[in-house]
Amino acid sequence: MTMKTTRIFASLLITAILSFTSALTYAESPTYKSRADIPAEYKWNLQTLYKNETQWKQDVYKAKKLADRFAKKEEKLDSDKQILTLLEDYFELFRLMEKIFVYSRINLDVDISNTTAQALSDEGQNMMIYVVERTAWFSNELQAIEKEKWEKLLESPKLKPYYTHLKDTYEDKVHSLPPEMEKMLIKTMPIVNAPSELFTMMSKDLVLPSFTVKDKVYEMSAPLYSVYMSSKDRDVRKAAFQTYYQTLGSYQDTFASMLANIVKANNFFATTRNYPSSLEAHLERNDIDPKVYTQLIDTVEEGLPLFHRYLKLKEKYVGIDGSMHMYDLSAPSPFTKEEKIPYEEAKEIVIKGLSPIGEAYLKTLSKGLSSNWVDVYNTPGKATGAYQIGSYDSHPFVLLNYQGLPSDVLTLAHEMGHAMHSYFSNENQPYQDARYVTFTAEVSSTLQEHLLHKQLMDEATTKEEKIHALYQYLEDFRVTLFRQTQFAEFEKIIHEMGQNEEPLHAEAIKGVYYDLNKKYYGKDMEVDKEIAMEWARVPHFFHSSFYTYQYATSFAASAALAEQLEEGGSEAQNKIVKELFSSGGSLPPIDILKRAGVDMSTKEPIEESLKRFEELVDEFEELLK
Repeated sequence: MTMKTTRIFASLLITAILSFTSALTYAESPTYKSRADIPAEYKWNLQTLYKNETQWKQDVYKAKKLADRFAKKEEKLDSDKQILTLLEDYFELFRLMEKIFVYSRINLDVDISNTTAQALSDEGQNMMIYVVERTAWFSNELQAIEKEKWEKLLESPKLKPYYTHLKDTYEDKVHSLPPEMEKMLIKTMPIVNAPSELFTMMSKDLVLPSFTVKDKVYEMSAPLYSVYMSSKDRDVRKAAFQTYYQTLGSYQDTFASMLANIVKANNFFATTRNYPSSLEAHLERNDIDPKVYTQLIDTVEEGLPLFHRYLKLKEKYVGIDGSMHMYDLSAPSPFTKEEKIPYEEAKEIVIKGLSPIGEAYLKTLSKGLSSNWVDVYNTPGKATGAYQIGSYDSHPFVLLNYQGLPSDVLTLAHEMGHAMHSYFSNENQPYQDARYVTFTAEVSSTLQEHLLHKQLMDEATTKEEKIHALYQYLEDFRVTLFRQTQFAEFEKIIHEMGQNEEPLHAEAIKGVYYDLNKKYYGKDMEVDKEIAMEWARVPHFFHSSFYTYQYATSFAASAALAEQLEEGGSEAQNKIVKELFSSGGSLPPIDILKRAGVDMSTKEPIEESLKRFEELVDEFEELLK
């Protein structure tokens, strides 16, 4: 099993990881007491995948039979006819496994406490590993074909539908290992994944103490922490901040050991597969040049003085007396409205905001929002957070925990961007080319956010509404472009430390993280010592290394595409729907984005995004006068 040739498997696991990331705690303060109380139109209909568990188990049995049959076909490959038959069998099996896997995941996430669903999820993951083991020989045999013969095979009309897969497989030859070593590495996966699983269990079991402010006792949990950090009461924010990170700090050696072992595993696999670094190993999976990663960090660093200028304006706007602290970063806008936004109204806002993408797009979007694509409300045991998942043979499934906040409306738009990307790619690409990678996935989702922000600013009728809408957009830049780049730099540094055999104990990791906060937030910000433990609550560091940079690159790319939609009319609409939403993984992600209208191999989109940020900061400053 090589790096590029596991894209199907990896994409499913990443989706599972990110959905599980959102499931680190149980959803609290549910709108409904039980799932049965929620009207059917606001819940997934899992019967669109399988009528019942028995039908699902029949497919699991079928997948095992197909995997065993495929394993028995192991032989030297020498004809396009032979390879075509095997490719058809290979993708038939993975297409079936995708459906099996998705059902087991979403069935669990509507109630994580359901032991039957837990068993199904474990069975689905185990079967996926079994299938990968039984099919691993195929990539090795493809890579064993001599170069001259391989080049002729790539020109075969019969194999044209599988060109991308075959090309990637052969190019990955330099990073492949002998078959027995490949099988051995597959068997190490449960061991390698142990630190990630420990992080999940640790985060779930972590008991956070209550705190008291002005004689009022506040219960504490991971979801409630986010609520407290956006409290109008600064004393509540400060107490919640200190309580949370001091508690994490009491387990700092445990968290550091988990992260250090993840870094060791990443560096081990990079070395084993002949990569210069784990950064390059992770990026090459998606055909991304490492310079895309480093130029993001370098370019955003050039924009930090502008970011610091915004933070001073933010300090004034949210009413901070004295220096702003880390616990003030999520302080609410003074013009935040108290009333909740009903879900039906949120749907209308999203549909209207995304109108620049065109009528054909809106028609499908409206269909999805009214056809059980979205599981809307939280109930006890439901995974928290939000995500989108789906199989080639089903519609997309979007998980929300809708509470009626303005941020929930943005989340709906974001996740429906993923859903639309999946829908159009499945409609326009064969199975083997339909799976897109994260580098393009987050472009489609953040494009929705840019468009929604623009609509909210355009519709503001009073100065207060304008300031509030502008502030929300600026905050999106803060948490996506700047914060995610900070995360990316943190991961780069600790992996380089590991590669250089420098110690990665708690104090070393905390030191790196604290220094980065000082750098990113500037001399006027009071960088509290507790922030040095924040890395211990960022799931991506433990579940999906070198992932977060894609939020920042995608935000910059989608900002450019949003501008094109604003200026280009129907031509831009058709281009973006065709080249971005409908391309799946048929081309390398950089090429897909070039066709859509933005070149992420250069730093220009990031520079343009920073210029846009500066324009918004200028406008914000003028309105605050």
